Amino acid sequence: MKKAYAVIIRNGLILLVRRQGMPVWDLPGGELLPNENERDGMQRLIKELLSFDSKVEDLIGIYTKEYHDEEITYVYKVQETVSQGKMESHEYVAFNFFDLQNLPLNVFPDRLRQIKDYKTGRYPVRLRLKENRWLFKIKTFIKEKRK
Repeated sequence: MKKAYAVIIRNGLILLVRRQGMPVWDLPGGELLPNENERDGMQRLIKELLSFDSKVEDLIGIYTKEYHDEEITYVYKVQETVSQGKMESHEYVAFNFFDLQNLPLNVFPDRLRQIKDYKTGRYPVRLRLKENRWLFKIKTFIKEKRK
């Protein structure tokens, strides 16, 4: 399974989003379609999830997870095509721009690492992330509630 997430910066602030039923902030993005190019998929996701056109710029990193070799996450720096265009979303219950130096405490742990990689300016990176136990428990709990 391939996923792609976007680092979108507007006036020095980073866009973070929250999904229904998840108490954590995340980067916009999600699953790519089978056989879909990562850059094209990132553009499609931004258009579908936030209703604006974008230009995929730099690859920030490629991330895999411990015990989940089949799951690959791509993180890209993405630029809005129309500066400060209107955003709408049926997927996210909240979206907001935050100061890169003062992020909320409840940011998805993997995304914190990916934002840190963006802030260093030394990308692209390739990392294998360790499985976070408490997040694994939350994911399992949500999956059970949906059944």
